[in-house]
Amino acid sequence: MRLADFLSEAGYAVLLFDFAGSGDSEGDFAAATLTKNVGDLRSALNYLEGRGFSNFIVLGRSFGGNAALVAADQDPRVRGVCLWSTPADMGKVLEKILGEQNWRKLQNGEAIVFEDGNRSYRKDAVFLRDLKKYRMPAVAARISPRPLLLVHGTADELVPVDDAQLLFQQAGEPKELVLLPGADHHLSAHQVEAGRATLNWLQQYFNTPG
Repeated sequence: MRLADFLSEAGYAVLLFDFAGSGDSEGDFAAATLTKNVGDLRSALNYLEGRGFSNFIVLGRSFGGNAALVAADQDPRVRGVCLWSTPADMGKVLEKILGEQNWRKLQNGEAIVFEDGNRSYRKDAVFLRDLKKYRMPAVAARISPRPLLLVHGTADELVPVDDAQLLFQQAGEPKELVLLPGADHHLSAHQVEAGRATLNWLQQYFNTPG
């Protein structure tokens, strides 16, 4: 069962969306930045608020977790943050994804084209310049006293488990770190455990859905 369905059955209202230029959303992926993604997330909060919702909890996976973390830092409407497989140093992860040559081009201010599966993607150098404005451990430290949950696989091949531990160490209470033994970056065979950990955390701190 998908996480959204799982949480919905438990009584929580869930909004799923893609950042501009990703998935089913319109926009230019090449021009997307963390700052723009944060803006997209806050626009989603505005949308929900305009329809009478409150008590917002944001959940993001991988780079989406970074957007969730920064949005929570900037927006007091966010009551809690859940991060799945989220990097503490996005630059190191990006270098691993792109490879040394593309990484060097980005650092030199050049746009790049890279392959991911059967698709090609273009990325402008503004993405890296924007990324350098943020220090995730420092952002995590500012979330308290709002609850923070980190879910991470011990076999994550893209984001080291040390990243989750660093974010956890820097964050204030209340905080929880759930490590899933043998789970990869996508938590592929561990979706049920990750979903249950997330629901348990929600019920502990946000017992009344809404």
